[in-house]
Amino acid sequence: MIEWDSLIVEMVILAAIIFFSVYLEHWIFRMREKEKENKERKYLIIFIDNDLKQRLRFIDESEQFKDYKPFFTDMWDAVVLAGKHPLLPFNLFQNLQRTYAWINTIIVKLMRGTKGITSTRRYFKNCCKT
Repeated sequence: MIEWDSLIVEMVILAAIIFFSVYLEHWIFRMREKEKENKERKYLIIFIDNDLKQRLRFIDESEQFKDYKPFFTDMWDAVVLAGKHPLLPFNLFQNLQRTYAWINTIIVKLMRGTKGITSTRRYFKNCCKT
């Protein structure tokens, strides 16, 4: 006859081992995903920072040589279209969105040849330095 006590104990131990192994595998997966997101976030911030610094240099050169040419926000558009913007904290994303909106405003004014672009450039430079 079957010894039910030992069978129940073995089944409980087996269930605990299976549960623990699945939990451990899921925990390791979450840790790897978190590390991957942190790495992507770090590179994304470096990428955006370099792009904004390049835009500021372009604005400074434009003011220095009085040669105003439009420039584009293709880097930020690539970040948004790739769906990487949720990796950024919301406040940072909101500030960057406003900054790139001002870049687009500058582009429109440059394309139209509108006067009074100095105040827009000044605002953009102050916005990016903070």
